[in-house]
Amino acid sequence: MNSLDQIVQVSIELNQPINDQTSFDHLLIFGPGPENGNTPADVGVYSSLSEVTQAGWVAVGGEAEPVGTAAMVAFSQNPAPSQIYIAVQKKDESGELEEPVETLERASQTNGWYVACPAGVPAEKFEGIAQWVETQVKLFAFPVVDMESCPVSSVYYRSFGYFIKEKDGQSEKDISEVNHYLHIAAVAKCLNYEAGSETWAYKTLAGVFPLVLSKARQRTLEDRHINWYTTIAGKSSTMLGQVMAGEWIDVIRFRDWLQNDMQVRIANLFFRSPKILYTDSGIALVHNQMIASLKEGVRRNGISSDEFDENGECIPGYKTSVPSSASLTASQRASRKLTGCKFSARLAGAIHAVEIKGGLVYDA
Repeated sequence: MNSLDQIVQVSIELNQPINDQTSFDHLLIFGPGPENGNTPADVGVYSSLSEVTQAGWVAVGGEAEPVGTAAMVAFSQNPAPSQIYIAVQKKDESGELEEPVETLERASQTNGWYVACPAGVPAEKFEGIAQWVETQVKLFAFPVVDMESCPVSSVYYRSFGYFIKEKDGQSEKDISEVNHYLHIAAVAKCLNYEAGSETWAYKTLAGVFPLVLSKARQRTLEDRHINWYTTIAGKSSTMLGQVMAGEWIDVIRFRDWLQNDMQVRIANLFFRSPKILYTDSGIALVHNQMIASLKEGVRRNGISSDEFDENGECIPGYKTSVPSSASLTASQRASRKLTGCKFSARLAGAIHAVEIKGGLVYDA
């Protein structure tokens, strides 16, 4: 027996934080299962292309299957994703594939993925998928063959398309097979960055071909909020980076991340503490977690840091407010629900273009 126990007895409880499995860093490919009859997991996690081919999908050659080729394009990016998710469209007794939304409903029960990417799914199904994704904390990326008749309407804030024709006037059958998965290349590339730290424009992709488009066609794509991949001054680059409704993809992703991060921090506060008093000191503990989440948003470059105007006045990156205990009614306190906690934060945004005007003179 420890002799000190005769004087002081200490017991220590281990308070484990909640295990949050929400991720904003991984893509989900969904499409038909292997044609060779293999039965991979309904929703599987794969760390390499070899794992995908071992599951039964063919990734290269004349017998390549959509999901296999899509996985090859994803793992071709630099850096390659640490893992991808694949959800299999099941067949009914007559051999017909289930609706993609059914596949996604099943996949939504598996934590860890954020962007849904179709492979081998008909374009006429995309609108229904976009409707479903709009109700989730997810994103939906899809290919666009005809910019004049995009398969997804311009009302969705969680869906974004990539134009895949390599040049004006190209027929659909002449499009390179890998370019049907250009959307997957872009997603795999951009999800390698922390939420808030990235823009979805000016990224070089591997394994897909850049498009050669006229300025007029590029303006049409921009007006319709459809992304594309082209070559600028010898450098291949993704362009635009918007969802169908015109918001920036990185803003939607950062908002989702911030909401989840703040929820997890405050939930952990409750789980770690025997009791959070409904007093100013207890409210301050909640306030501190709000601030901690916003500070992390600043570190990730999603929220602007403090800046100064031309008069030297500070423009804070974020503001927060919480009620005082004395300002709350007895019924509010009896409900044990804290309301009135607020914040506002300035998005850091990103510069995508610069306009400079200058002049040359002979004397100063």
